[in-house]
Amino acid sequence: MTVLAEFEFELGENTGIVYESILPELDGGHQRTKTALGIKDGLLFLKLEASDFVSMRAAVNGWLRMVKIVDETCSIARHAYSRREILNQFSPEEPSSYS
Repeated sequence: MTVLAEFEFELGENTGIVYESILPELDGGHQRTKTALGIKDGLLFLKLEASDFVSMRAAVNGWLRMVKIVDETCSIARHAYSRREILNQFSPEEPSSYS
């Protein structure tokens, strides 16, 4: 039996970073699953193929968790960077204690 799943993610400006961050995981030698990852029209595409439901569940959990973690990390980093830029506008001669 073969189980298939396809996902597409609209991640905005994080799409490329998420793709590049999780791409090395494809080399992970998973015996019971096959994974394809790509970007098209600004969307991240993830396709999974597994030999059984247990393998599919594990693969879906792992890949979705990776996408979520990288996307959230990008958003936090962007927010912190923009906050630092705003704080530096108020006192550019003094280094910010938020750096």
